[in-house]
Amino acid sequence: MPEKHVSYSVVWFKRDLRVSDHAPLLAAASRGPVLCLYVVEPSIWSEPDAATQHYAFVLESLRALYAELRRLGSYLEVVEGEVVHVLERLHGLQPFSHLESHEETGNARTYARDIEVASACKRLGVQWTEHRQFGVVRGLRNRDKWHAAWVKNVSTPQFADPTGLTSVALPWARSKAPTASQLGLMQPDPPQRQRGGRSEGLATLQSFLQVRSAHYSGGISSPLSAATACSRLSPYLALGCVSMREVVQRTWAARDALPASATWQKRGLTAFVSRLHWHCHFIQKLESEPEIEQQNMHRGYDGLREPDWNEAHFDALKRGRTGWPLVDACVAMLRE
Repeated sequence: MPEKHVSYSVVWFKRDLRVSDHAPLLAAASRGPVLCLYVVEPSIWSEPDAATQHYAFVLESLRALYAELRRLGSYLEVVEGEVVHVLERLHGLQPFSHLESHEETGNARTYARDIEVASACKRLGVQWTEHRQFGVVRGLRNRDKWHAAWVKNVSTPQFADPTGLTSVALPWARSKAPTASQLGLMQPDPPQRQRGGRSEGLATLQSFLQVRSAHYSGGISSPLSAATACSRLSPYLALGCVSMREVVQRTWAARDALPASATWQKRGLTAFVSRLHWHCHFIQKLESEPEIEQQNMHRGYDGLREPDWNEAHFDALKRGRTGWPLVDACVAMLRE
């Protein structure tokens, strides 16, 4: 454990569970000793958009991240609690000078949380730097030059892995991460869901670029073929096991390496890049108009169907018992 006068940086991992192409980690490492931190926040996991399979995926990704950091000579500290309280406790016992993280566009709770963190850092005299995660532009006033900014962002060379990491440990005893049930997550864990971690994400990306992308165009529109024709990269991008820039650049390289005769696969990879663009485009909408989490994007839909709510019909949908075969089959697949 370092003496209190030794300055160090905290890297706060959130939806960026990797070490490659990781600006906050590289910035902190260039400054000196680093404490790598992930906080399991009960308030976030109690939100209605959180479920057991999400937490299980995160835990798997954290184990992979821990192994990556050990390879670089560092550790990952996983702490349960609210972020502001964890940072205040840490600073009180072992003051740090900088907090490094990626920007996050989440729900209303994570937005409020980040405001609280900014206030705490100002109070503690800590410099908090948030780095861009992908093509979303914070504080954007109009979309006139957004596409050009997106292309520039994904074309920029990836950040190198940090070398010579000097690790800082927690100044209190470590404890195990809580279980899903301890966080109040009582949903079943779908048996056929994808597993978390960077190696799983890279294997999924590789299989798509080399084989499955040949069926992307057209194949993603049918529930019979979409399970394999789609990239399957959504969870790995959502939790940052792979970076957007990494995926786009690898896709460009794979497309350019194909022979001219591979027409369908080239078309599929081109279409895939356009959907990666959409990924950031729609997150930008939430970043710029956070009220759409709670309100209709088009206010003309307000009150349009509210009187038609039928609890019995909704229950039948959740159980896959609507009587519409395609709908019920999709619900069954979602459950698995």
